[in-house]
Amino acid sequence: MLTIPGLGEISAAIILSEYGDISNFSSPNKMLAFAGLEPSIIQSGTLEHNGKMVKHGSGHLRYTIMNTAMSVLGYSPTFYDFYLKKRSEGKCHRVALSHVCKKLIRVIYTLEKNNIDFDPSLLK
Repeated sequence: MLTIPGLGEISAAIILSEYGDISNFSSPNKMLAFAGLEPSIIQSGTLEHNGKMVKHGSGHLRYTIMNTAMSVLGYSPTFYDFYLKKRSEGKCHRVALSHVCKKLIRVIYTLEKNNIDFDPSLLK
């Protein structure tokens, strides 16, 4: 996890301490749900809408991930390009940043699960 540019030792320690053993999570979506970063689903009759972030998870973890994502934007062109893509789609800053957080969690999950170093050329 420390091979991700912009992710410091303290942030990595907080993320690992909040998640515990990452092998306990079967998918990155489970990690997103644990942090409270998944969107809510609003259903009424035949209508279904995606709502705001649910914020049911650890607030400390969510705060750390959001701040880490801001730092990663400054050090990783791959994440910054993804942020700019979301902004060009009309997303506001906070929504685009939450998308970066989700991508960061998926990258962390893959790195820790496969025990590999960060390689920006492998990101989509």
